[in-house]
Amino acid sequence: MSDTAFRCGTVALLGRPNVGKSTLMNHIIRAKVAIVTPKPQTTRHRILGIYNDDARQLIFVDTPGIHKGDKQLNRNMVRIAYGAAEEADVLAIMQDVTCPLDRVTRELIERFADGRLKQPRIHVLNKVDAIKKEALLPRLAMMQQLDPGATAYIPVSARRGVQIETLLDQLTLLLPEQPPLHDPDWFTDQSQRQLAAEYVREQVFLAMQQEIPFQTAVDIERFEEHGGSVEIDAVILVGSERHKPMVIGKGGERMKDIGTRARMGLEKLLDCRIHLNLWVRVDADWFNHPGKLSDLGLGAD
Repeated sequence: MSDTAFRCGTVALLGRPNVGKSTLMNHIIRAKVAIVTPKPQTTRHRILGIYNDDARQLIFVDTPGIHKGDKQLNRNMVRIAYGAAEEADVLAIMQDVTCPLDRVTRELIERFADGRLKQPRIHVLNKVDAIKKEALLPRLAMMQQLDPGATAYIPVSARRGVQIETLLDQLTLLLPEQPPLHDPDWFTDQSQRQLAAEYVREQVFLAMQQEIPFQTAVDIERFEEHGGSVEIDAVILVGSERHKPMVIGKGGERMKDIGTRARMGLEKLLDCRIHLNLWVRVDADWFNHPGKLSDLGLGAD
């Protein structure tokens, strides 16, 4: 296999919620296609981020964090993550080294290490900028013991860009030699309509506390381009009547702030003027209805 041949393939980013998968992908492709918040379960569906240069195309698949949950939405998210792993060329299994290795993370690593999936695996140990080197070495040794068949164990900082080139080079070596699968000008497979929904949902997550963000979704009812501007009608779905005034806020201030921040982010991403109109609607138990989940792009398929 030639070192100069063009390489292209998919890399599934896998791990528990909040280990930095979306931050890593956004950093690599230099565009914010996956929203990022401190709250778990921010990523709900499979998102492609496409890295291109003259020698390679790496198609990153950002997946929902693998977790336990009793709602249909939670079960769908986990199935999406495992489905992405089965279809990928390489598995990048991430963890947050600032947290102790918990039981669920250990079980996740052992599940991928058991040989049922034949793809090569790289372990990505994130947030190394936040710990001392002497604390990292035992963690690396533990990973080698848990998954001795992995190809590499790479400490990185997705936020600061530490060791990202090393990670890209290691991943590239594991990809098949083939032409690019996507147009080199593409950086995601998400439509502008999908990106608009995600940018609004990100601001809802950042604005709200406790359980409310996890019972909200965003439905784009209208997305129309007018010359150099876009008009968007978006509905924020909440699962309970009591949540509606919380999202709106006193005098509509919270809703106004959510809309302003989402609009500013979309204008930067899409490089055009955005007119964003927001409403709140109660849709009780939407997160357990397969039909509604499918309409929102959150089905298990």
